[in-house]
Amino acid sequence: QPRTAADLAEEAWARLEKLLIHYADPATGYLSRALPFREGETDGDYDHLARVLEWSAGGDAGDEGGEA
Repeated sequence: QPRTAADLAEEAWARLEKLLIHYADPATGYLSRALPFREGETDGDYDHLARVLEWSAGGDAGDEGGEA
C-alpha cells in the first residue's frame, strides 16, 4: 500500500539523524571517492588531498610494497 508523505518525511529525517551521528564521530573517516575510480580518471574534487595520483602509481593488490 502507498506510504503517506508524513511517513516518508519521518523516515528521511530518521535516516538523516543517523547519518549525522555517524559523521559526528571523530573516528569516522571520510572518503575522497565513494566509488572506485576507473583507469585514467583522476580528477575528483578531493583527489589532491587523498594523494590519488601517488597511490595509483603503486603496484598491484598482491604487492606487499615494502622496501628491498
